[in-house]
Amino acid sequence: MKTIIFDLDGTLLDTLQDLTNAVNHALSIYKYPLKSLEDIRIAIGNGTQVLIKRCTPCDISEENRSLVFKEFKDYYFKHFTDNTYPYPGIYDLIKKLKKEGIHAAVVSNKDNDLTNELINNKFPGLFDIIQGSYFDKPKKPDPYLINKILKENNIDKKDCLYVGDTNIDKDSATNAGLPYLLVNYGYRNKVELEKMCPNDTSIDSVDELYHHIMMWVKL
Repeated sequence: MKTIIFDLDGTLLDTLQDLTNAVNHALSIYKYPLKSLEDIRIAIGNGTQVLIKRCTPCDISEENRSLVFKEFKDYYFKHFTDNTYPYPGIYDLIKKLKKEGIHAAVVSNKDNDLTNELINNKFPGLFDIIQGSYFDKPKKPDPYLINKILKENNIDKKDCLYVGDTNIDKDSATNAGLPYLLVNYGYRNKVELEKMCPNDTSIDSVDELYHHIMMWVKL
C-alpha cells in the first residue's frame, strides 16, 4: 500500500488570508505595525509561534510576544475557515488517489487539534492520517512528526512519498529519509524554489502533481 504524505499550508490549502487576518488582529491590539499578505507568505513555514516571532518587532519582550501569540491563536481558532480553501483541483486529486487505493496523509506544523479541524472541514472523510504538531515536540523540518506517522501506521519508507511547497518540506522529507515532490503554486513560487532548492524541479499545477505521483507509484 502506497502512502502520500502532504504538507498542509501552501500545498493542500490556501490559508494565507486567514493567517494574515489573525496576525494583524493580534498586532493591532498591541499597536504593532501590521503585515501584508506578502509579509505573511514569506514568514510561513515553521509553525505559528515562529510566524508570530517573525511578525512582531524584534525588540519586544518574550512576555509581550506571548501575549500577541495568545491573541493570534484565539482569533485564528474562531476564523480559520473564513477565507481558507483547497487549491483548485486538490480535492479531486485526493479523491482520485483514494480510488487508486493510495493512502493520503497530512502532516503540519499547525497545532494537532487545529490540523484535524481544518482537514475534516475541507476534506471530510478523505484523509487516512491527520497529524499536526504539539507544543512540546519538535516541528518540521525535524523528522519527528513524519516518523510518528510511519511508526504508528506501519508504513515502510519505500512505500511513502512526501509532497510540500517549501525548502522546509524538502528538509523534512530528507531528514525522514523519504522521496519528495515540491509544488510551486503555493507559498513559494518557481523562482524562489529554484534558489532554495537548486537541485530540484518544482511542479507547476495540481494536474502535473497527480502525474508525478502516479509515476512514482508505478516505479
